[in-house]
Amino acid sequence: MAKYFVDVESTGVDLVNDRVIQLALIIDDDKALKHFSDLCYTEAKMSFSAMGVHHITPEMLEDKYWPDETDTFLALSDGNDEQNYFISHGNELDLVMLKHEGFECKMKLIDTNQCAKHLLKDAEDYKLQTLRYQYGLYKKEQNIAEKMGLQSIKAHDALGDAILHYLLFELLLERVSGDINELVKLTKEDILLESVPFGKYKDKMTFEELFKENPNYLVWIYANMNMWSDLEHTVKHWLKKNPTLWKKAQEDRRLKMR
Repeated sequence: MAKYFVDVESTGVDLVNDRVIQLALIIDDDKALKHFSDLCYTEAKMSFSAMGVHHITPEMLEDKYWPDETDTFLALSDGNDEQNYFISHGNELDLVMLKHEGFECKMKLIDTNQCAKHLLKDAEDYKLQTLRYQYGLYKKEQNIAEKMGLQSIKAHDALGDAILHYLLFELLLERVSGDINELVKLTKEDILLESVPFGKYKDKMTFEELFKENPNYLVWIYANMNMWSDLEHTVKHWLKKNPTLWKKAQEDRRLKMR
């Protein structure tokens, strides 16, 4: 069993059209930490907003290999087995970008973003850099880097972020008493949101309060909004407490989709 800490930088965040431009990997097989990092060639156009985050320019990629030809991709592919663990902060983007390059993940998935939402309830937010500072991960990263023979690390660099994935994973593993498969389980579980995250009730009301004071707004959300999984899970949770509202919400959604 080995743990594969993965980070991808891409030309943007469009899951259909954007492509990998940097791939980094840390392998922990309980014996040593191995690391890989490669810039990758692509013909996809890079967004300026993406460049503003990772500071990789098209000129830096002109003489690089295609992603699936890099040492990093080959090392990841070699470990693509169901007994191993694929660990990243926000699995969806990394897995979709890698799938564009022909990588179909067979490993058990751990999403440190989703697990943090379950286990770090006092977090200011769940962005990797916020968690880095709030939980003191930055104090440990240089020591990990030196263990891998690295002199320095950079924020928003794929390898620097992979180190943060490793440290955040260690923190989360402590919160589940060392049960790594509990993190696999939590990765699959939707979050029951507490505060309303948008609109006129944003950060002013909990979903429980909304259910008591204006439940028809929950019906409207369900029928009209394109929801992410945690939001849909939460809205369904409260609507199902009132069968009449739940029936109306489903009927309104069907009418909206016609």
